[in-house]
Amino acid sequence: MTRGSNKDDAGPDLGGVLFVLGKGGVGKSVISAGLAALAARRGRPTLLVRIGESLEEVETRERTVVSGKDGVDEVKLDARVAMDEYVQHVIRLRPLVERITNSEVYRKFFAAAPGLPELVLLGRIRAYSTETDRQGKPRYQTIIVDCPSSGHGLLMLETPFAAFRAVPVGPFARLACQIIDWLKSAARVALVAIPEEMAVVEAIEFKDDLEERTGLKTSMAFMNRMRLSNLSKAARAALVEVDAPEGSNDRRLLDCAREVQRRSRLESFHERRLARGLNLQPVIVRDLPNCRPKAVASALAPEAA
Repeated sequence: MTRGSNKDDAGPDLGGVLFVLGKGGVGKSVISAGLAALAARRGRPTLLVRIGESLEEVETRERTVVSGKDGVDEVKLDARVAMDEYVQHVIRLRPLVERITNSEVYRKFFAAAPGLPELVLLGRIRAYSTETDRQGKPRYQTIIVDCPSSGHGLLMLETPFAAFRAVPVGPFARLACQIIDWLKSAARVALVAIPEEMAVVEAIEFKDDLEERTGLKTSMAFMNRMRLSNLSKAARAALVEVDAPEGSNDRRLLDCAREVQRRSRLESFHERRLARGLNLQPVIVRDLPNCRPKAVASALAPEAA
């Protein structure tokens, strides 16, 4: 397996902004947290951005970057707060901003305008990527974005391109243009799958749709929850040569070995299919008993653990 390299560590290259996407249930959030922990272990100031499945439904009006464990800052983005901040940036008059953002018309417009939550969230992530510290250095060298599941994630990344095509003038067009330039120059996309038919098919389809609709290419892939236990030479020989009586312990051992062999071949097939479909060799992540970020980081770069 070929992995990306980094001068500070083995494993994937984690510089810049990385959008992590995948079908629901493939462990996308676990991989995102592991990537953030790995970047922090390399000494990179790191931000993990989490975005909920429904960008329109907002439970809280608070948005705070929290310094978490393993040296990773974390934030759960709120589309409504991001929109309020954008209005404040455009208008700049606080009394007028408060009147607008507290009005019923504004709330209904925000809820009904197609693509608006996605656009302002991408704008907020872009703003994080340009923040600097007191010395003028980038506040974050790595930003990992735990995106909504594939369909919502594709919609989010496609939105600025669609918005600019639909309305190529005005403040939102300027914002869309800025985001498009940033996505093309500074952002990368990673896909997560598991060795199952639907997850692999959806990852390949997402890659094709993303490139067709935005021109963005997938630069990294992860095959998660790989059990892939290869039998020893002696065990493989026993499957061919040994014929144990039905119900005996030897027969049960042989049946277990055959199941391991079958599963191993199936997982290898899905791995090859994903690699061909994405034109990328996926990073293999074993099925881990401990899914805490540090454990996942070590699985992503075992040579450096």
